[in-house]
Amino acid sequence: MAHKQWLRMFLFLVLLLAAAWLVGCGKAETESEISSIVIVIPEDPPSFNAMISDTGYDALVMELVLLGLTDLDANGNIITELATSLPTVESGDVVMDEENWTMDVTWHLRTDVEWQDGEAVTADDVLFTYEAIANPETGGWIPGLDYIDSIEKIDEYTLVVHYNNIYPGYLLQFGGEQVVIWPAHYCDAGQGFIAWDCARQPLSNGPYILDEWMVGDHLSFSKNPNYYQEGKPTIEQIIVRIVPDDTVRKTMLLNGDAHVIPWVAEPIAHELEGETGVTLSISPTSRWVMRLFPNLALRGTLDPVAAPHPVLSDVNVRRAIRSAINVDTISNDLFYGYGEPVWSEFFRPPYNTCDIPRPVYDPEAARVLLEGAGWTDSDDDGIRECHGCATAEDGYVMEIELITYSEYGEVLALTEQLIGEQLLSIGIATRLTVMEGSVMWADSASGGIEQLGDFDLDLYDDGYAGVDPTDFLWQYYATDASLPDYGWNVGRWSNEEFESLLSEAYTLDEAYRQEIFCRMAEILDEELPQILLFTTIDADAFHNQLSGLQSSPNDMVTWNVADWVLTIP
Repeated sequence: MAHKQWLRMFLFLVLLLAAAWLVGCGKAETESEISSIVIVIPEDPPSFNAMISDTGYDALVMELVLLGLTDLDANGNIITELATSLPTVESGDVVMDEENWTMDVTWHLRTDVEWQDGEAVTADDVLFTYEAIANPETGGWIPGLDYIDSIEKIDEYTLVVHYNNIYPGYLLQFGGEQVVIWPAHYCDAGQGFIAWDCARQPLSNGPYILDEWMVGDHLSFSKNPNYYQEGKPTIEQIIVRIVPDDTVRKTMLLNGDAHVIPWVAEPIAHELEGETGVTLSISPTSRWVMRLFPNLALRGTLDPVAAPHPVLSDVNVRRAIRSAINVDTISNDLFYGYGEPVWSEFFRPPYNTCDIPRPVYDPEAARVLLEGAGWTDSDDDGIRECHGCATAEDGYVMEIELITYSEYGEVLALTEQLIGEQLLSIGIATRLTVMEGSVMWADSASGGIEQLGDFDLDLYDDGYAGVDPTDFLWQYYATDASLPDYGWNVGRWSNEEFESLLSEAYTLDEAYRQEIFCRMAEILDEELPQILLFTTIDADAFHNQLSGLQSSPNDMVTWNVADWVLTIP
């Protein structure tokens, strides 16, 4: 009997201990759950180096793992990252030699930032990054690169950039949406800036570390335990999932299977505005302008002087195209009124005081322009031919290819169709093509059609972040920027007066810059190297479980990812 009682007691104790163990395991299992969010994008980033091929997706993931000297906040203000402060004339860190028109800028780096392997981030890394970019054989390009004579290391955390010219964009030259600092001890300098492997398997100094990249499916990131901001980030894991279909991405967000959709196009934004549980974040600073890029050179060539485009090299044709496009109809009917008509690069404060009259939608005036330029429809088939035009042989049919990119979604394809119809109404036939932006904007070695000049007329959106347009103007309108892989003047436009004004714009005299920009605006309006249409939405959608997210004029929602907080009910 006593034996049985002992046995019962033994079994009871075993069961009690087992129950306690199970409860403990359950508690441990619950506590081991990590906070995780999903960001959905339509395609893989080409790499983590946004200077190689600027698709936007490369910059989005780059912001997760790598820091620059500076960045832009949600209101377009320049903020520090690796730098301890912003160098200014007032602080003594910017010294100008006005007699020789040169300047020196001193940068002080944080001393508490490490790479994920524990190595300190130092001035050597900044020097390494600059030298890699500036290498004429294997490097790349950043705004104002030619204005840097040298960079001098003062100590481990101090360096001076010596400029051969006054350069107003110095605060974002090694920061912003495209430029970050790379680790000298990890990247292979011999591979070259464009080719190096560290851009595809980066060493982090940012809030997150790349754990896995399954091409076509996802990229996974875990928080960096060595991140310099104590207690940040609070979200332990980020999954960037590749979901090509925009409707599927929207459904994932509404169902709670995704937390962030970057770059929400207008139709999806319109649908999400009425939904509960999600928030649409719209940048207060318009940046993106939908525009047409006409190629002034014969397709497949790079010299519009030696080989002009038979149709688009004639400025009267470009003016006719602008007059034939009903911007208000496109913006209101297809883009749900989110966009505002734009006809000048200088439409944002403080450089929005130039008196450039808005062009009038006038198809009849467009037809008159074409007739006067020697483009007539002699056979009454609705398409004009050259009969005395200045840029083509007699009989040349007025037909061009209009290209746009697929990632924006159906609304841009519909816009392309409508523009094609409007151009046909004045006698210009268009072949419509929709392709991946990564093909349009790839470098020349990868077959990028714009860099190689293999296009007629492109339609997409671009613009400058922050408040200073100088670098953007250089990238899109400078003569040197027409060289392959050197900029985005893919129409190969060149104007001596504009070029001279652009060089004079590199000054810190804001009143003088305003005068210069207004004359630039007049030249661009006269020559139409690009045809600006309207602003497009700069918005991101996120689930209400996520807070701290702010859209920025950099159009890089991950700029403050370390500040995001996930609340799980």
